Amino acid sequence: MDDGSTLPWLIAIVLLFCAVFCAVTEISFSSSSRPRLKVFAEAGNKRAQTALEILDDFEKAISTILIMTNIVHISIASIVTVAVTKKFGISAVTLSTIVTTLVIFFAGEMLPKSIAKKYAESVAMFCAAPLKFFMAVFSPLSAMLSSIGIAVSKQVKGEPELSVTEDELYDIIEDMTEEGTLDENQGDLISSAIQFADLTVDSVVTPRVDVIAVDVDDSIEEILSVIKSCNHSRLPVYEGSIDNIIGILQIRKFIKAYLKEKENLDLRDLLDEAYFIYHGTNLDDVLPMMTKNLQSVAIVTDNYGGTVGLVSVEDLIEEIVGEIWDEDDVVEEGIIKLNDSEYSVDADEHVSDVFEKIEFEDPEDDEELVNKVLGAWSFENFHEIPGEGDYFRYHNLLVTVERMRHNRIIRLKLSILPEEEEGAEEQ
Repeated sequence: MDDGSTLPWLIAIVLLFCAVFCAVTEISFSSSSRPRLKVFAEAGNKRAQTALEILDDFEKAISTILIMTNIVHISIASIVTVAVTKKFGISAVTLSTIVTTLVIFFAGEMLPKSIAKKYAESVAMFCAAPLKFFMAVFSPLSAMLSSIGIAVSKQVKGEPELSVTEDELYDIIEDMTEEGTLDENQGDLISSAIQFADLTVDSVVTPRVDVIAVDVDDSIEEILSVIKSCNHSRLPVYEGSIDNIIGILQIRKFIKAYLKEKENLDLRDLLDEAYFIYHGTNLDDVLPMMTKNLQSVAIVTDNYGGTVGLVSVEDLIEEIVGEIWDEDDVVEEGIIKLNDSEYSVDADEHVSDVFEKIEFEDPEDDEELVNKVLGAWSFENFHEIPGEGDYFRYHNLLVTVERMRHNRIIRLKLSILPEEEEGAEEQ
């Protein structure tokens, strides 16, 4: 190779293209959406199938790319240094090193990676076959380096890392829904299942004011009257007050005994043992506990052992799959759209769900509202127990009490005000 030879420069340019290949391959596979590649693969795209195979062995792929990148960068630097030394002398080596580094950084790394990240799946499918070939070529060296890395990592203690955080999982579900891999109902179901672990019994309990129960000392006629007025299969039975639940009465067992013994039956003999849970228990703990103890309903207690309300297995399942209706239920929609800016909303709906469905952007982005129901949140914004027609403003959202029962908010009207009205004074 004489001083005027262009061969080293041609080799350096070819190696630069190799550096570009390594850069775009690395970033495209790191940024690719597996669900999207899977859609392509299921449609018969063989390159997508190859890309998925590489993602399944991504650690080996990254090792191969790093080996190739280092070989290419070192080779470029060496060839350019030799060529410059022969043509311009040793004094030009420093300048050539700086220029070479800049060229490799911008032309061989930054620019290609920026482009490849934008078209990640397309680039990954294009590079899949060549990368698979190089993975086979460098397999022995990659395996050796991986073994060394594993041996070293075993000597270093560290905390185990989560493969994916909860927030990242929500982002993945959202991306898959937007891409069409999951439909909206499937996405909502998976999100509800994840949120289930963060909820407590408080969020699903039927409050004591709505619990239908009977006194153990009630007459048979009074108990029959209560049974006729409701559509429940089980009723809590108390002695003295509802804070002293002594058992659960199965309606079918009671009717069978009544038909046989008439007025002579002893209600206490028909009671099943009541199952009690604390109101702050997480739902993902409650469901397996109730299943293990063969309980379909549980009495919810407060810090002092008093009755907060009742929760059923159906309530827990509905928190995941949504409302379950049977032929006896009176269907009342949780959120009714009155017009483009007004909604009638059940007070038992979660605030975050309501805001999402009416497309209201919470300026405060309060994370505590995720598990809070609309009725409880509304009480917090009133200085005293409200009446029907009372209202408060939350930024540009007007919240009006639509229906009350026994000092309890049943339904509210939500009105989204124009932005210029946001500054109006609250009640």
